Amino acid sequence: MRLVPLLSVALLISAEAADLRPVSPPGTKTIGPYSPGIVAGGMVYVSGQGASDAKGQRPPTIDAQIRQTLENVRVILEAEKITFQHVVSAHVYLADMKDYEALNRIWAEYFPKDPPTRTVLGVVRMPTDSPVEITVVAAVNLRAKQVLKQPGTKPSESVSAGISTGDRIYLSAATGRDRAGVIPTDARAQVRIVVAELEAVLKQSGLQIRNMVYANIYVDPGMPLKELAAVIDDFIPDETARTVIQTNSLPFGTHIQISGLASGDSKRLGGHCTTVAETVYCSGRVGTVRQALDSLKADLQAGGLNLSRSVSANVYIDELDQFTSMNKVYSTYFGDVPPTRTTVQPWKGVPELSLPPTTGVATAQDDSPRAQVSIIAVR
Repeated sequence: MRLVPLLSVALLISAEAADLRPVSPPGTKTIGPYSPGIVAGGMVYVSGQGASDAKGQRPPTIDAQIRQTLENVRVILEAEKITFQHVVSAHVYLADMKDYEALNRIWAEYFPKDPPTRTVLGVVRMPTDSPVEITVVAAVNLRAKQVLKQPGTKPSESVSAGISTGDRIYLSAATGRDRAGVIPTDARAQVRIVVAELEAVLKQSGLQIRNMVYANIYVDPGMPLKELAAVIDDFIPDETARTVIQTNSLPFGTHIQISGLASGDSKRLGGHCTTVAETVYCSGRVGTVRQALDSLKADLQAGGLNLSRSVSANVYIDELDQFTSMNKVYSTYFGDVPPTRTTVQPWKGVPELSLPPTTGVATAQDDSPRAQVSIIAVR
């Protein structure tokens, strides 16, 4: 792929930046207050897609289900006249991590060249009990996409270690196992491996871990949170917006993986958000849905924005049985064009092992479901 100077690419993206605009192809159905796709700032954000077709029918095999999920993503991309080649970042949620091999096989069919970065999580449940859910971010201008490889390794999967779009770098999830496949027993050693993998990718663009805009830290039940909290500050700088997400399982039986985004030109916005050009990334807030959204609303207001400028949201809900009541509260916070959204129940929460709320104590009148919510917005 021909490399374009970073400044030139940044100018290309800036020139294409447009007002926030929804993407809703004919026949696309949603099961909540969200947009199938959003175009903003030269990027296309796609809501999490499940394994059912437009008629609500689900194929019988996992291979066909993964393909149907990717075809649902394709419909939204093609509505903007772009293809899978434009995708720079993808998140995949699996109800059964045993389907990881099938995912990789089919993934290579859809992304044979210059694949996106990818993060794969094993979760407890997804809406409509889909066995898989996929959400992506794509660059409108393909010339902005530059693949970054992991030095000294040959990829075993059709996944890029990093993707540069000029002023920001998307990073695939780095896992807490060494290149021989060994998973250390202590949290510090696992985090050290993850950070070394991320740094090796960032160095190709002259960046370091301190340039990470946000870090999503995914852990399975085998990662003790107290031990993690004691070491994470030594590896991930304070200026990076960090979100710890508890999951049911991770690839290869690892206990931690970290993905995120980095930039050499980012600015903090309040205590929980960071901006890169016109894009605002806000880390996850834990509490009731109402508390989380109130906190995110306050975060954006500190920078002169409001939730109507949101383009993407992740809702990691404690109990998917409360999906309907979550939607009822969630819908009151956004305008006529709600952001794209991915909703999953990432793990079977155990109260004494769950992350503490970051939003204070809920009022007696607030009976909205407990969740972790993060958003991306644009100026």
